[in-house]
Amino acid sequence: MMLRTVTLAVGFAVFASACSVLPQATPIDYYTLQPAPVAQQNASVKLSDIRVSQPELNDALQLERIVRITDNGSILAYPNAKWSTSISALWQSWLLDALWRDSRFSNISSEQQGLDSDWRLAGRLQSFHIEETSAGPVAIVRYDAQLIATKQRKVVKSMSFSAQRPLSGNETSDAVTALSSASAEVGQDLLEWLATSPM
Repeated sequence: MMLRTVTLAVGFAVFASACSVLPQATPIDYYTLQPAPVAQQNASVKLSDIRVSQPELNDALQLERIVRITDNGSILAYPNAKWSTSISALWQSWLLDALWRDSRFSNISSEQQGLDSDWRLAGRLQSFHIEETSAGPVAIVRYDAQLIATKQRKVVKSMSFSAQRPLSGNETSDAVTALSSASAEVGQDLLEWLATSPM
């Protein structure tokens, strides 16, 4: 019995000392986009029954990281920081929120719900990153949008939307703020484009 007690005591001491030398996990900060500005006037609905798809992504955007491209083309990620979800899901959720809040649209759904719809908004998020330039780092957002008539399975129209914003500092929060601002411009132009679409 004594031998067993000593063995347990030694084992516990080794385990405790091992735990004390393990490095503590580095905390991760999670970020999301600010809501897009939308039309709040009591406008008659111009487009309804829209299904929003997750965008296709540039290879550099496949993860949840906040990406920075250096002047020599290297792709880096801001340390200890991530988006709150994958970039494709983040962008889709952001667009869904904007369409729901804009008085010019109604009956909005996501592709994952599998509901019938007259229209589908699809596209490719070509740029959603920070890029180093000779004038300093800038946030670049580019979304190549397609409006698809689902019953005819036909692209009715397509358009590329892009915006850039300089960073006000070198912190991760500065990058997120600039990306939110550039996204807001893209979102505003996209909603105006959708509002003029044929029904």
